[in-house]
Amino acid sequence: MDVVPFLVTNLALGVNLFLVLAVSLIILTIPIFATRGKAQVMWLGVIGFVLTVEFAGLITIGILNQQGKLWN
Repeated sequence: MDVVPFLVTNLALGVNLFLVLAVSLIILTIPIFATRGKAQVMWLGVIGFVLTVEFAGLITIGILNQQGKLWN
């Protein structure tokens, strides 16, 4: 049973995951540029950690999709 086959191809999934990461990067870095000093460094650490976790999750989804373990 195909759920949404046009969104699950490797190329389409890669583009969608890139867009998710890019939008997250833009939105989440706003507090970093809005503060100065120690608060800016703290925001940088928190946002860096969140983006690292998100990046790892998106890579995992891409690998599992390529191996055919998702949506098949």
